[in-house]
Amino acid sequence: MAQHRIHAGTDIACVGVWDAGLPLAKRAIEGTALKESAARGEVLVIDTSADGRYLLRIHVDEPFVPSPGQRFDTVGNELGLHLGSGTAMAGGCEDFRNPRPQITSAGDRFHVEPSWYRVRVHLNQTEGSDEEEQRAHEEAARALTSEELARYLRLGKALRTGWLVAVVAVAAVLATVVFQAALTLGVLGALVAAAAGWSILRLKRGGYDALHLRYQRALMAAYPPEIVLELNRATGPIPGGFVYLDDPPAS
Repeated sequence: MAQHRIHAGTDIACVGVWDAGLPLAKRAIEGTALKESAARGEVLVIDTSADGRYLLRIHVDEPFVPSPGQRFDTVGNELGLHLGSGTAMAGGCEDFRNPRPQITSAGDRFHVEPSWYRVRVHLNQTEGSDEEEQRAHEEAARALTSEELARYLRLGKALRTGWLVAVVAVAAVLATVVFQAALTLGVLGALVAAAAGWSILRLKRGGYDALHLRYQRALMAAYPPEIVLELNRATGPIPGGFVYLDDPPAS
């Protein structure tokens, strides 16, 4: 039982999951060839109807239960997917067996038990709200101790002040040059800008970047995914295919 969160990008309005151990093709697989591969369970294809990046959460042998206040709709039928190598790839379907991957990386791989899987796809239909954003920030704050959170907020405020002072000081220097204002103003502005720059550097060395990275990672993890896939081991072969987030094209 495991969960994986992957940001899947696509330039052909199509994301999916496939066995990373499949042999590479001579060229990108698309059109009829992609449909035939999907039907054989080599790739689970999700037609998104639009290019972009989609946050996927993949549950392997683990049920998906939406959090309170969230609404997910199951789309399409349950389909088969063969992950015989034990290493799966999630991402844009333009990289399926592509000898020159364009949009996926090693970070888009995850490990499973080699097997056939029954796959169900759920689409997030929850309306975005301020409450959802607030809950995400509250969850991210729990990734830091109370002392770390207080320090992170204090350093963040000081950092923003430092940047503001630096911008104003640089503007004063530029005004001196452009409008030939008093030399004293230019020198003062340069000194203030240098002091602000040193203050910003000191804050970053003081641990702000590390705290910010932890907070942002927790914040991203707290936001609900756009698409959830449930993968459950099964005895195969099982017919595969496409899942359409919008209406499927007319046959």
